[in-house]
Amino acid sequence: MEKHLHVIAFNVPYPADYGGVIDVFYRLKALSNEGVKIHLHCFEYGREGAKVLTDICAEVVYYKRSMSFVNQVSRLPYIVKSRSNPDLLNNLLKDNYPILFEGLHSCFYLNHPKLEKRSKIVRCHNVEHDYYNSLAKNTPLGFLRLYFHIEAQKLKRFEKILNYANHITAISESDEAYFQRHYGKTFITPPCHQSEEVNIAEGEGKYILYHGNLSVQENDEAARYIVEKIAPNVGFHFLIAGKNPMPTLQKEVYKADNVQLVSNPDEEQLQQLIYGAHINLLPTFQATGFKLKLLNALFNGRFCMGTPHLVVGTGLQDFCILVEDDQQMIVEIGEYMQKEFTPEMVQLRKDVLNSRFSNKASVQKIIALI
Repeated sequence: MEKHLHVIAFNVPYPADYGGVIDVFYRLKALSNEGVKIHLHCFEYGREGAKVLTDICAEVVYYKRSMSFVNQVSRLPYIVKSRSNPDLLNNLLKDNYPILFEGLHSCFYLNHPKLEKRSKIVRCHNVEHDYYNSLAKNTPLGFLRLYFHIEAQKLKRFEKILNYANHITAISESDEAYFQRHYGKTFITPPCHQSEEVNIAEGEGKYILYHGNLSVQENDEAARYIVEKIAPNVGFHFLIAGKNPMPTLQKEVYKADNVQLVSNPDEEQLQQLIYGAHINLLPTFQATGFKLKLLNALFNGRFCMGTPHLVVGTGLQDFCILVEDDQQMIVEIGEYMQKEFTPEMVQLRKDVLNSRFSNKASVQKIIALI
């Protein structure tokens, strides 16, 4: 018997070029490969519809996200209220298929009385109020910081809507523990990603790479940390690669002697940069969610180095060189740039990653519920 599933996506999940939509897109692809008929509902803002979605889904419907200021003053979180649309509810009511809500963002109708008897699964990409509190903490005083602070409070209140879900799927071990403690009915499904199998070059690379969506504040902060604190004290070449780098970062790179900025690489170019690096350097200062760039680096790159926040709740700490401060990072870079990545290291990655972080294995738990 055919299995059908409604999926409500907080954004158009293609191109899969940042953390949240990477998880969504490759989950859609994995579900489709397993024969699930997907009825995809996407909220549009700044991204156009994509033909590839119609190739893997039985149906794709787009809705405009309402960016009205009125949504800012609602008691509901802006990221939720701006994704309310009566057409979505009407389309969900055309049948009795199960519904997968991607992120708290998409849960406006989770507690609607007309959906009471439906099977409802919520994919939590973060503990959202923790994430927004972290954004507020790391944002200079001003309107944006106030917005993040208020949104965090609204999200904490709104999170109780998860009581109306039949199942919650968390992205990491730490998130699973949180949601299980507060709501029960939680299981873990690791993030889906672009790597079908481990593909790592043995031997040595010539440079150190940081990659990420550079328009995101957290990633911009990490990139500037490398350019300002690490690169001047290390005699190796650094590449900073990612989407839409901020002007301040561009200025800092321009002043650095051993740092090169690769703006807006396409997917193939980025994968080649990861593959060719000797160290994928991924400092992060927020222990929220699951950093998809970590999986990409471990599946396709040699040594991976970062701060402890990088691996919280992932179970991947044994595959990373973890450093507490910039001085330790400088020392460890000097040591590991002299080491070869051996065939034994490649095989160990294959043994663990191909089984524990397989997209096919990840979606089986969801398929079992529909």
